[in-house]
Amino acid sequence: MKIRILSIACVTTAAALLAACTAVYKNSDACEQLTRSKLAETSTDTLKIAHTGAGIDGSRVVVEGAIDHVMSASEVAAVAAASAVKAASAPVAGSGASAAAAASGAVLASASGVRAASATTATTASSSAKVAASVAASAPVSASGVVSAAEIAAVKASLKSGKPPTVSTPAAAECTYHGATLNLFSWLAPEKLAVPADQAASAVN
Repeated sequence: MKIRILSIACVTTAAALLAACTAVYKNSDACEQLTRSKLAETSTDTLKIAHTGAGIDGSRVVVEGAIDHVMSASEVAAVAAASAVKAASAPVAGSGASAAAAASGAVLASASGVRAASATTATTASSSAKVAASVAASAPVSASGVVSAAEIAAVKASLKSGKPPTVSTPAAAECTYHGATLNLFSWLAPEKLAVPADQAASAVN
C-alpha cells in the first residue's frame, strides 16, 4: 500500500514538473516571438536577443537584448553637423589638439555627404566655426533634435569599416502569463518604447 502511494506521488510530481518545464519553454519562446513582432509593428530595426529568463513556472518571462538601428542618410548628416559644431566650439588657443578635433569634425561631415566648402582649411577657431555653420545649415536635424555619443561613434566607425553606421540600444521586454494565456506585454527598455502598465494591458486586451 505504501509503495503504491509513493508511486502515485512520484508520478504526480513528475507530471507537474513536466508541465511546468513545458510552460516555461513555450512561454519563453512565445515572449521572444511577441517581442520581435511588437518591434516590427513600429520599426524596421533588428532585435537581437541575448538572454531570456522565466520565473514562477513560466508565468513571468523577461527578454533581454539589443535593438540595432541602421542610420539613415539624414541621421548621418545630423550627426556630422553636430560633430562639426562641437569641434568648432572647442578652444584652439595654444593647443593643436582642438584644431585636430575641429578638422576631424569637418572630415566626418564631408565623408557623410554634407556640403562644406571650406572643410579642408578648418584649422583655426574662426574658420572651424564657418565650416560648422555651413554644415549645420545644410544638414537635416534628427527627429529628437539630440545626437547621442553612440550615434557619433557609429558614424566614425562606419568611416573606418565602410559599413553602414549602426547604433545598438539595450532593450528588454516582459511578458506575464496565466498558464499559456498572455496577460501583459510591456517594454522595459528603451525608454521611448516603454509605456505605463495600464496602457500595455489595454493593448494586449
